[in-house]
Amino acid sequence: MIEAKIVKLSREDLPDEFVQACSALGFCVVNDHVVQELKARLSSRVEHMLIEYPYRDIDYSSTYSIFHTKKHRRVSRESLRVHFFGKKIKESDYYGFMTLRPSLVEQRGRSHISPSALQHESPLYIVTTNDTAHLYGHKLNVESFPWMAQETDISVCAHVAIWSVINYYACKYSRYRRFTIAELAQSVSGFFGRTVPSEGLNLLQISELLSSSGFFPLLLKKNLKSPYPFFQAAYAYIESGIPVIGVMTQKEHAVVIIGHGPLRDVPCCSEGGMFHWSIDYIDDLIISNDHALPFTKISRKRDGQDYSFEDLDFIVIPLYEKMYLNANVVIERIKSLSRSGVLDIPQNAVCRPYLTSARSLKRYIYADNSMNQDLKEVILKLPTPQFVWCADFVMPADQFSNTYSKVIIDSTAGTYEEEPWLLMHDEKNIIYYDRDADAWYKLPANIEPYVTYRNNLKEYSS
Repeated sequence: MIEAKIVKLSREDLPDEFVQACSALGFCVVNDHVVQELKARLSSRVEHMLIEYPYRDIDYSSTYSIFHTKKHRRVSRESLRVHFFGKKIKESDYYGFMTLRPSLVEQRGRSHISPSALQHESPLYIVTTNDTAHLYGHKLNVESFPWMAQETDISVCAHVAIWSVINYYACKYSRYRRFTIAELAQSVSGFFGRTVPSEGLNLLQISELLSSSGFFPLLLKKNLKSPYPFFQAAYAYIESGIPVIGVMTQKEHAVVIIGHGPLRDVPCCSEGGMFHWSIDYIDDLIISNDHALPFTKISRKRDGQDYSFEDLDFIVIPLYEKMYLNANVVIERIKSLSRSGVLDIPQNAVCRPYLTSARSLKRYIYADNSMNQDLKEVILKLPTPQFVWCADFVMPADQFSNTYSKVIIDSTAGTYEEEPWLLMHDEKNIIYYDRDADAWYKLPANIEPYVTYRNNLKEYSS
């Protein structure tokens, strides 16, 4: 029979209460580092744990079938699941779950924990998706990002990073399917050696796994002599709400970059030129790292942190088929446009490039009452591809909350097309391209700043 115990948390007694409850349900000894991490990271919002045992976890069951059943030593196939609640045990006060595997090495299994359940620096701007848990017939929803720790023999950090990305998209979009960690491990090409137990993945294998899962991955490499464009492009994809896999070759580690931390008041760096870029105002990138509970960070300066920008060497971006135009090309096109003088870009402006779906952008604009009516009408009627690049020119003085000038770019344009523009405007003019008429139009208008588009990332406070 499936049993459950409720533990009311007091931070001082958490280790004893939690371990005793797990033991009373029949689960093996909980590793001390798991208990200590929960004690250190759980937010004060979490006031109750509901501990469920036995629990058949789909990911642990998959690795049990291909690995643990073949071992001499008997290993249990039953996991334990910990649900996190606030003041009351009810759906509206639910903060997600964490699975514990009956492993001798690493117990932390498939988990979907709300950012609000964990302590972190505030605010975070990250990608999340809705997932569900079922407990005694009750459906519980949580906004999170899929996370687990590596199982060491079956999966290493790169497997987990790919698993997180694929299952994030599977939760969010019906055209992608979920993969278990064992399915990914078995899908790896074995021409570099055996795949189980795993010795790790290389960049080719990471890209291959993403490709076989329905993505069109793009690999970017950092130029050690000139790293700024690498982070410029990386940030553009992160601001687009695309979780990217960050690879640190010296540390032999891979993580998923899922967002960024607070925006600075003043820039910390600059490439020079007519304006700053959003990356200049960011000190931290937020990661899902299999070594620790999610929503930790990679910092611009090490300052005692485990990871810094210096450690990142590559990023792998899981793109959709119709996202042709790369971020670094978009950035160069925007620079050329600014030098042409076609747009009157405000002094001290900050350029914020990002990809988004045309549907999401138009839905947001339709509901925006702050936008000039002529501009709104043009954008809503404008023929566009499924995805577009946008470059919003915002100002630090108002915390980047208003857009003063905007450029919309065709994401299906070729790399060497000189004019991939769909629309651009400053405070006096709207210039747009109508594909159906194959013609450019210029419409005079008096455009006041309007609310900046923020649909790609969600804001969370600790």
